[in-house]
Amino acid sequence: MKARHSIIFIFLLLLFSLSCGKEPVFTEMSTSRLKIILKGTLESEKGYMSPFVTPAANSTSVEDSDHANDSVDDIKGPSEDVYPTKLMLDIAEIRLGGKKISNYRQTFSIALSDSEPFFNGEGIELKTDDPGDGRYDTVEIFFRKMIFDNAKIYKSTGSGFVYEKDAEVIFKEKTVTGFDFNQLMVNSYWDSLRKESDQVIRVFPMVIPIIGGLNYNKENNETVLEIRLVFKNFIKKYEYDYYDSGIYKVCHYYAPSDWLRDVRAGESDIGRNLHGVAKALVKGQTGSITVSNPSLGYVVAIPADEDISDYFISKDGKLIRDDVKGDLPLPPNYPGAYISAVLDYYLKYEKYKNDWNTKRADLDSSSPAGLSDILDKYEYYWDVYESTVKGTGYGLKIPPYVGYGTSVTFNEMAVGSYKFYRFDAPAYGQLNTSFTSLNGGNVVTINAGANTGF
Repeated sequence: MKARHSIIFIFLLLLFSLSCGKEPVFTEMSTSRLKIILKGTLESEKGYMSPFVTPAANSTSVEDSDHANDSVDDIKGPSEDVYPTKLMLDIAEIRLGGKKISNYRQTFSIALSDSEPFFNGEGIELKTDDPGDGRYDTVEIFFRKMIFDNAKIYKSTGSGFVYEKDAEVIFKEKTVTGFDFNQLMVNSYWDSLRKESDQVIRVFPMVIPIIGGLNYNKENNETVLEIRLVFKNFIKKYEYDYYDSGIYKVCHYYAPSDWLRDVRAGESDIGRNLHGVAKALVKGQTGSITVSNPSLGYVVAIPADEDISDYFISKDGKLIRDDVKGDLPLPPNYPGAYISAVLDYYLKYEKYKNDWNTKRADLDSSSPAGLSDILDKYEYYWDVYESTVKGTGYGLKIPPYVGYGTSVTFNEMAVGSYKFYRFDAPAYGQLNTSFTSLNGGNVVTINAGANTGF
């Protein structure tokens, strides 16, 4: 009995000596000082969110067929198409600056509704471990699948198309109706033109900038990392073409809007149209501010040392792509050894050759910057395109603080200096093309615990 008491005493003494900082080791093991919140909105502020818009699936704002050579070109406006009702996410892992912090598979099935935390500004909490102390400028999310339901498959009859069935996909090891658009987000069309295209992966992981950075210290109170992905009011319908046993079929599916990088007929690369941003704050080291908005719309705040021009483009991405002289048409898909399908393929191929020659002549007749070689011209136009749609770094930036209304309160802002702007609510499936300064363009300093406004 004395020996047992001695062992217990020594064990308790060791636990005391292994205390980490101010907390004993058992408390450290059960406490997470990093909290990750995931939202599916442009806005960051709960209570200052724009309402969910659910237009008709065949409306020009949803169906990608409102522009020449758009994605939906075989079957426009079928009555069977309906707007999606839920988004399914399968996350494999999360890293901070390349360091593993959340090696947990997490799945979510989220209704497209203002009552859902993912869409109402509250957000959903992700499981994570604490990172090591230090500064982190990016967060990386490894998406296994991203799925919208209500994807429809149509098959060719030779004289038209008829609805066949709803598309199906595996989610959480079960068959569900929907289409995994993540498989088409491996890269963007611009990436596919490059020599190293087979080495480019844009969504595994998806690299998201942390505006202002995350300075993590385990001695601080709870640190919150908010990640936002622009899904709400930013969903469009596309067309995916393929052959199945010699039968030409198309699938109408839903994915993030191609407002920035236009998706065109026959293209399967839709990546870099999902926009993300992250911001960090430490509980107890934040302030708040109320901002009056001259008219109903969005109020945004960015760090004072940031350039607002990184947060918008001057015109719609479709118009930017129209400027690309070297945007050559794509050849039709080969159907395999099926006689009737092959005959149809050769008819399509003849049209493709004619369209290609027309575009090739247009490219050849232009001489940007005195270039004469056709390949140099091709590279020139696509490089201009890429730079215009913010192809450097992480791409187009999303402001870290965004609220909607005629008066917006940012309840928790990390201490620091900020500039404030506004913009009118854009049309469905679009982001802004310009900002207007608020507060006379003056910098506002947010102090811990302070409650201010203008």
